[in-house]
Amino acid sequence: MRGGTGDGRIWWQRAVARGFDPVAVPYDPVALVRSGAQGEEAADDVMSELPRGGLGVLLPSYVARCDAQAHATAFRQLLDGLDEVRETHPGLPLTVWLGMQYGPGELPEALDRLRRLTALDPAGTVGFALPGPGKLRTVNAALHLSRRLGYAGWLWTDDDIRLGPGCLARLVARFQERGCTGAVGAHLVALPRTSAASRTMARISGVTVPPGAYPAAACMLVAADVVADGIPARRLADDGHVLFELLDPGAADPLHDLEVLPDAQGSFYRVSRAHDTLRRLRRSLYSHVTSTADYPWATARTYLTRVLFHGLWPLASWHGSGGTVRGLKRWTVKAVHLTWFCSVAAGLAARGLAGRPLRQVAWGDEGDFRSPAAEASRDLVARGR
Repeated sequence: MRGGTGDGRIWWQRAVARGFDPVAVPYDPVALVRSGAQGEEAADDVMSELPRGGLGVLLPSYVARCDAQAHATAFRQLLDGLDEVRETHPGLPLTVWLGMQYGPGELPEALDRLRRLTALDPAGTVGFALPGPGKLRTVNAALHLSRRLGYAGWLWTDDDIRLGPGCLARLVARFQERGCTGAVGAHLVALPRTSAASRTMARISGVTVPPGAYPAAACMLVAADVVADGIPARRLADDGHVLFELLDPGAADPLHDLEVLPDAQGSFYRVSRAHDTLRRLRRSLYSHVTSTADYPWATARTYLTRVLFHGLWPLASWHGSGGTVRGLKRWTVKAVHLTWFCSVAAGLAARGLAGRPLRQVAWGDEGDFRSPAAEASRDLVARGR
């Protein structure tokens, strides 16, 4: 952690931080599958055959996420995007890591899916199965396995993202232009569904867009040194970890190491069920609170006033773009958000004082998978193509 947990924090940050003490997830040995292999392979054998340098490309998922056909659709569109990268950067080594988490009794299915998926990639993909849940377990497993391969960066994407033409190639080009530093991300468009929860979140998000965009892990390329030590158990989101690691409170533009490219586009569907929406919001809020509690006050203050609560005057600068009415709507939503934020922070501080810290925060939605790429594929089938 670049800021160093505990360095430069003030009293309330330490009080809140004591209320969150997640159990560290041990590194679980993974089952490795490679394209063309008949069975599982030893890690040392796989690592010795992989190219050094270049980029690691990670696509995490889990067995219960969707059916095998949807997994294949998501993987094929990733391979299509990487073909565009290879065309524009023919000398750049790319190693694809396909993570498949499994629950009780699902290991055989996880391995079977990995064998089918890796067979789709003639250039070679490393498939790895590991117990779940938790996306960060997959991220950290890939980082652990590849630590001696010397990647310049990691390209992360999700299985429910539809990548626009040239999206990954544009990310790679800009990352290299930056000297392979910081993080660059795609401009992701959230597609609303017909449910009331999805439409409500679309309206709220429309008035609370921060003044400066930062990459989302759903489609992001980050310098390897930023995640070299893995993502700590205290972080609840991989992109939140990257954001706080790269936020520069002393700069005129604190987000200068984080860039979103308007011409690298992708899309995804919002969660449709109210229950899942609330769970995602709750986890996101705990991520905000614990991150601001762990990092130096200068970093936390910059994040709170210039990103999370920007527009909530007098705590932060007024954000009146779009007119007074829009500014008041933004202020109202952020005021509610601040109230919830303070409630969570106070709850964690009380837990810390009582010696009963929170050990875990529930994950977001547990299903409801709907990928734009899969939807497009179904549309073509419906039209008889």
